[in-house]
Amino acid sequence: MSENTTRQMIVTMLAEGNPVWFVAAMVNMRSHDVYEIGRAAGYPDKAKLRRAVWAQQNRANRRTAAAQAA
Repeated sequence: MSENTTRQMIVTMLAEGNPVWFVAAMVNMRSHDVYEIGRAAGYPDKAKLRRAVWAQQNRANRRTAAAQAA
């Protein structure tokens, strides 16, 4: 799994309301590292986390649509 995919999964799991310790166990990282990744995306504000997830999904959808149009 790439680093970017792991970061996105961490942000998504935190946005879903999973606690930091649980996310850390799922991705096999230290809680502090998971917290820092989440904090960069807006943690503990779940609304900011959700917006970060939606923004990432929108970027991916735009790239897919542009590739199909070309």
